[in-house]
Amino acid sequence: MTSIKDIMTKNVTTASADKTVFEAAELMKTKKISCLVIVQGEAPIGIITERDIVWRVVAQKLPHNTSISEIMTKNPITVDPDISLKDAARLMSAKRIRRLPVLKERKLVGIVVASDFVRNAGKTTISEEILDAFTRYPGVPGLI
Repeated sequence: MTSIKDIMTKNVTTASADKTVFEAAELMKTKKISCLVIVQGEAPIGIITERDIVWRVVAQKLPHNTSISEIMTKNPITVDPDISLKDAARLMSAKRIRRLPVLKERKLVGIVVASDFVRNAGKTTISEEILDAFTRYPGVPGLI
């Protein structure tokens, strides 16, 4: 069964909580990403998204030098890398979240975003590839 570790992004862009919202936005633009996991050491303590910046800073007319710690979502919901895609999708739906940091032994090892599920949906499984190979070569000894 496919698990989150099979579709997660392994190189997660992180920031510390003392950075400003402006610095976070610059980093997100440079990396072309929609969120940052906020860490203390190697442990995630929060997450900040484009939506957070728009709703919690711009719409509230807060200054760009506002600290990330003031607007981030604290204690984000996280998952183990071995959780199934189905269970992760159910969790994301139930909690109405679009991003899941992935932890192994309390260490950040990846992140899954909602679009990762869509990207994965079109991939062919190994079983499907094997069955396809069997049907392409009928009559070959040793193959069905």
